[in-house]
Amino acid sequence: MKNVHADLVSRYINTTNCNVFLTGKAGTGKTTLLRSIEKETHKNVVVAAPTGIAAINAGGVTVHSLFQLPFGAFIPDENLQFNEGATTVAHINTPKSLLKQLSMKKTKRDILRNLELLIIDEVSMLRADMLDAIDFILRLIRKRKNEAFGGVQVLFIGDMLQLPPVVKNDEWQHLYKYYNNAYFFSAKVFQETSLVHVALEKVYRQSDPLFVDVLNHLRENKITADDLKVLNSFYDPDFEQSLEDGYIQLTTHNKIAHEKNEGWLQKIKSKEFKYKAKIEGEFFENQYPNEEELRLKRGAQVMFIKNDYSGESRYFNGKIGRVSSLSHEGVYVKFEDGEEVNVEPYIWGNKKYVLNKETNEVEEQVIGEFHQYPLRLAWAITVHKSQGLTFDKAIIDVGKAFAAGQTYVALSRLTSLEGLVLSSSISARGIDIDRHLSQFTQSNQTVEELTPILKQQSKNYIYHTLYNTYNYQFLSEQLLEHVASYNKDGGTSKKMAHREWAKAIHEKVKQLVKIGNKFIHEVHAIITEEKPGYILHLLERVSKANKYFDGQLKAEHINVQNKLTSLDGVNGVMGYRNELIALSSLFYNHAKKLLRAERLIISYQKNEDLKKEDVGKPDYKIAHKATEIKSYDKPKAKASDTKKAKIATHIQTYILFRQGMTMDEIATERGMSLNSVETHFAKLIALGKVNIKEVLSNKKRLIIEGELEEADSMSLKAIKESLGDRYSYAEIKFVIASIEAANS
Repeated sequence: MKNVHADLVSRYINTTNCNVFLTGKAGTGKTTLLRSIEKETHKNVVVAAPTGIAAINAGGVTVHSLFQLPFGAFIPDENLQFNEGATTVAHINTPKSLLKQLSMKKTKRDILRNLELLIIDEVSMLRADMLDAIDFILRLIRKRKNEAFGGVQVLFIGDMLQLPPVVKNDEWQHLYKYYNNAYFFSAKVFQETSLVHVALEKVYRQSDPLFVDVLNHLRENKITADDLKVLNSFYDPDFEQSLEDGYIQLTTHNKIAHEKNEGWLQKIKSKEFKYKAKIEGEFFENQYPNEEELRLKRGAQVMFIKNDYSGESRYFNGKIGRVSSLSHEGVYVKFEDGEEVNVEPYIWGNKKYVLNKETNEVEEQVIGEFHQYPLRLAWAITVHKSQGLTFDKAIIDVGKAFAAGQTYVALSRLTSLEGLVLSSSISARGIDIDRHLSQFTQSNQTVEELTPILKQQSKNYIYHTLYNTYNYQFLSEQLLEHVASYNKDGGTSKKMAHREWAKAIHEKVKQLVKIGNKFIHEVHAIITEEKPGYILHLLERVSKANKYFDGQLKAEHINVQNKLTSLDGVNGVMGYRNELIALSSLFYNHAKKLLRAERLIISYQKNEDLKKEDVGKPDYKIAHKATEIKSYDKPKAKASDTKKAKIATHIQTYILFRQGMTMDEIATERGMSLNSVETHFAKLIALGKVNIKEVLSNKKRLIIEGELEEADSMSLKAIKESLGDRYSYAEIKFVIASIEAANS
């Protein structure tokens, strides 16, 4: 069934430049929508979160690492000064001190300059002063000081009535002068920009209307006497948890949860097994998504902390079972319904964002991995760690709740009231909600309010996009800098021989600037006059203009590519070659803008969303710099063998795969045919380095396996003909390789 609110958010992200706050009760699918937007948006996107664990769970990075923010409070006052020796303000940062401390590498600056969409997850924990610091950094790095967030669109995701931001008392003594409260929406940047406020409404976790209503009232601090009567009917202070009853206790403190789990584990007399996490590359301890050393016994109550990625839905994040058998080689878990699963280790990735120098696209790169069974002892867990989990049965102990929202978070983990036991009663006080927070949470807009705003903002975004598409002044300035650089090395430089060639390209681009500016004026007139049929007229003019501009850009792109080819085998020009590759990417990037501009108008005309797959990429040959493959997974060579060490070709493919590349991207990166890369993957599957589930759906695997069992011949051609065009030779090879791996 179509989710109107989710579709609306996607359209706001893809067809406007509005900042959006996406919220919703627990279990409404906020994380699912985040994943969808990150995967499908045509914009350069980065995902961040306030804490390390939240960042790993969101598949992103921390805001502190992304923006290189120092820890402590940020006061948005340009004129504020402290004595350098004052220890009482050592934790306070100002715009001046932030600027003084900022030491950001060019690679990070390039990512922020090319950023179009910033997604901040778990925003309830993001402080207002930290958001102002982010705003300051973006304006500074992007050189757009008069635009909120330096012109970057921001999508904030979270439930403000769950866990709040943490502010120390000594920090608040300074911050209260600038902020009404610590929540992100109190940031000074919102005096210059507004938020589209969308709330997802359909709850997927609970289906009982009575329970949903009680949770809503509790969440909004509107709990009634009837609600309390319903909840406290489950109050049972004498309830005794047992080893095998399937209940998990939700408590407010780590120490209590740890002691409960340790106590129950010790009561089991069977042999204890220890499973040490495999950690590769960069993965700091405060980011660990699970225990570094997982201790289990047969009969231990455990819960899964990830969904089943095989696609078979055998378990989900929060499902509780019991260890049925285990050894040093593996773990089996059985559920109440009798189903047993062989638990496979899960790989959590720690990523960073890099800028593809050839395409100017922001891309993910895995810099570390955490391999561990996705299991955790489950007799007890803290409310904080239960966020995102779903339980059928739980003992709720929030008598010592110290943060607003903990009671709601704990209760909303349950699928129904039937599995609830309260070890402490719920008071009529409910959640103490700040007045400003209450006003903000009630400011979400309806579909009827948001739809006409979307139409106007989409139109504004079209003009903004067209202006940036046909404004070639930046390209001209970049080329002028490039031409000027030919004087740096003196007349003896090999680069100097090509100076006139570079000047000729700049002259052609100067002409594009004039023609582009003229067309921008025409576009502005068409959009502002809004004559009948103006969108079709605009589309016709843009389509015609794109044919001209693309021809000009492609000609110069080929010109640069030919220059690169002419330097093949020439010594002493590596730096110059890299400059030319950067030059090539400028033309490619402008060609991408042409495609997006036209598709954006079409999406507006059809009243549809615009996704990455709709835009496509220019049909340009991309230059690649020959660089050594670097990865945390690269085998270490002995010092004496450094010059001789050579990585096997299939391992080079494996390294790029673990860095997040697809098979097509690996083929392009390595200058190989897709068929060769697929052969590498078959070998990697046979060696056990790649799980077939990572490259082939379970449905396809089972069908191919069935065909292999019934086939009279193991001839690939015969099997392919029998399966038909929906199955490729590569997929058949993958299945054969996985069978070999299982039998080896």
